[in-house]
Amino acid sequence: MSAAVLELAAATHGWLARLPSRFQRKISQGAYRPEVDGLRFFAIAFVILGHSLERAARFFASYRDALAGTALEAHLQLAPLGVNLFFAISGFILANQAIKASSSPLSGGFLKAYFGRRVMRIEPPYIILLVATWAFVSLTGYVPDGVRRFDVQPASLNVSLLGSLFYLHDLVWGTFPRLFPPGWSLEVEVQFYILAPLLFWLWTRLAGARARAAMAVAFFAGGVALSILDPKTLGPAHVEFSLLHSFNFFWLGIVLAYARAPLAAWIAARPAAFATALGWLGLGLCAMLPAPQDVAQASEAVRLPLVYLGLAAVFVSTFAPRSGFRAFCASPWISLIGGACYSIYLVHLQVIQVLTALAFRLAPHLPLAGVAAALSVAAVATVAIGLTYYVQIERRFMARDWPAQALAAAKRALRFGAAPRPAEFEFGFEIEMPPRAAEAPRPERLPAPTRRKAA
Repeated sequence: MSAAVLELAAATHGWLARLPSRFQRKISQGAYRPEVDGLRFFAIAFVILGHSLERAARFFASYRDALAGTALEAHLQLAPLGVNLFFAISGFILANQAIKASSSPLSGGFLKAYFGRRVMRIEPPYIILLVATWAFVSLTGYVPDGVRRFDVQPASLNVSLLGSLFYLHDLVWGTFPRLFPPGWSLEVEVQFYILAPLLFWLWTRLAGARARAAMAVAFFAGGVALSILDPKTLGPAHVEFSLLHSFNFFWLGIVLAYARAPLAAWIAARPAAFATALGWLGLGLCAMLPAPQDVAQASEAVRLPLVYLGLAAVFVSTFAPRSGFRAFCASPWISLIGGACYSIYLVHLQVIQVLTALAFRLAPHLPLAGVAAALSVAAVATVAIGLTYYVQIERRFMARDWPAQALAAAKRALRFGAAPRPAEFEFGFEIEMPPRAAEAPRPERLPAPTRRKAA
């Protein structure tokens, strides 16, 4: 019996160890860099933790009694930090794509490939989630408990859906999307996608390092000034949650991408312990700083540079080959969860909202330890459902030829009585088929010798 249990445990361990490699992110060009997905892991972890604690404060008195009005409360609003880290990663990744491109960032070939990747890769999972949520809410009349941003403009869910589909919800109405409130950050991402090629072109037009450094400093200073001024509208457009307030985080990623070579050489010359500590201390610095809404406007001039410094330290630590922080980021399960961050982001708030509200209904007077346990269960469920959405939905759209694959699959499904072809999907999971080894040519088959008739 014990031998069978040990054998089953070993088989399970081996299966879990191999699983991340089966479902790692598909990339459009270049080599896969798991440490970048590790940074995405921290970003989505901050978002999940921050939104979980927000729900705990809304539902459970034990949480409010313990933390309301304390200094710790301002440091537990971590969702904005996770979103800002996502923005910096986007700037870093897109700038690397521009660096590797052989054509100008404003050339027709670059723009076609650039926007094509965005539309074909990012749009489908988002549209599927929006339409499914709209259909569910429209058919059931469901109104989530304890929410603050559902009963806002526009009053029509149909109009709100259109605003979200075109990434204009916040700009037009100044409200978070009703069907998917975190969608405001995706709207900011799209605004950056449109502007980014011009930024890459401007950077490449500057010949010297001093000119580029001056451009970098000027943009950072402008971003800090906008955060201090905190404009809400710009003409008819609502810009409180727009690229104007988040530009510097994208810009930080761009600067780090273009400065990667000298920064990598600098950190590689330092001891491994220094490179490791740099990453963890940078992450800790960002997490220790209070949330923006809890800081006076004048203090933003100090807080924001410290956030930039902490995020830059995190990136630079991953540039060091011997960094323990980089090794953690590149570990299989961490990079898998980070690689699935988009899907997890798309479903996380719904899962946390439903499970936290359910826990409140079942035990409204839950003590603080019980609240922590309920949030832990919600976090695990969020990751599990997000990974499922990633495998079943998002990852299918990572293949560059997915429209052709989908059309071929539809034709096969409509072909009545056709013989089944080799499956590309097994048990609902997409499998990357290994390339076949070159087969040795078979010798030509000669006809069998005929028997001579007896004389």
